[in-house]
Amino acid sequence: MKNVDEFFCNQLHDVLKVNGIFTIHYFKYGKNFNFPEESHNFWELVFIDSGEAIAISNKNKFKLTQSQVIFHKPNVSHTILTEDKFCNSVILSFEASGRMMSFFEDKIFTLTPYEKELLQKVVFEGKKSFKGKLNLVNQKKMEKREDAPFGTEQIIKNNIELLLISIVRNNAEQKTTKKLDFASVSSHGEQIVKRILEILEARVHTTVNLDEIAKDLYFSKTYVKSVFKKYVGTSIIQYFNRLKIDEAKRLISLNEFSYTEIAAKLGFSSVHYFTRLFKSLTDMTPSEYQKSIKADNVLD
Repeated sequence: MKNVDEFFCNQLHDVLKVNGIFTIHYFKYGKNFNFPEESHNFWELVFIDSGEAIAISNKNKFKLTQSQVIFHKPNVSHTILTEDKFCNSVILSFEASGRMMSFFEDKIFTLTPYEKELLQKVVFEGKKSFKGKLNLVNQKKMEKREDAPFGTEQIIKNNIELLLISIVRNNAEQKTTKKLDFASVSSHGEQIVKRILEILEARVHTTVNLDEIAKDLYFSKTYVKSVFKKYVGTSIIQYFNRLKIDEAKRLISLNEFSYTEIAAKLGFSSVHYFTRLFKSLTDMTPSEYQKSIKADNVLD
């Protein structure tokens, strides 16, 4: 047996670190909602789950749409408002350190399906870790649950860090590619992905066929699938399913349609399949999601 002294331990270094969490919120804003401006000495992440909102930072206005996120750096005056549309949002306020945190200052990013799942896990674990609802606007302190499951706080910390790292990787790599204009293959791949996304978004209320997409692009199905996976990080069908569930959230929020009607509007073969997919991607059934946004409603 080899002596343990022959092994070398590589110390693992943090490129950024989440040191603490102040609040985890999930809000449903009514039309013409306007929150008073505030500033604080920690970071705030604002993610649009569905609908549209206006984020204001240092008097600058930013329009945010579904799947977009903005980061407010510490000590910057900011607020959020809606105009003639509703908005469901996740808001995290947290303390973080590391030189890469400057990358996020007052920037807007569109989250990938993987990144949205990470954020969703933070909210899900937050409900397990802390008492009370997630719609308390003036909440200053979240009370920890004595019966919280093992490891919930570390799961929250780790998922926020993974989210931040993923955003840096995806967006820093894109900037590098554009700056260097390196290899026509890169822009060619981006064009293919852009066209696929256009097709998926246009057909979110129906179905897609990979053979038809490949034919439309004049490439083999295998090539189209591999390019999409390389640039987006998920399969075409997985991304399409996520688009459908995001649209389902919007339709549920309107409170105008039954789940059977929503399933039909989105091209699902049955409400049962729709419910199973919704549950697998959100950790909630459609009815549980509807109850959660009703409970978390913030009216103007």
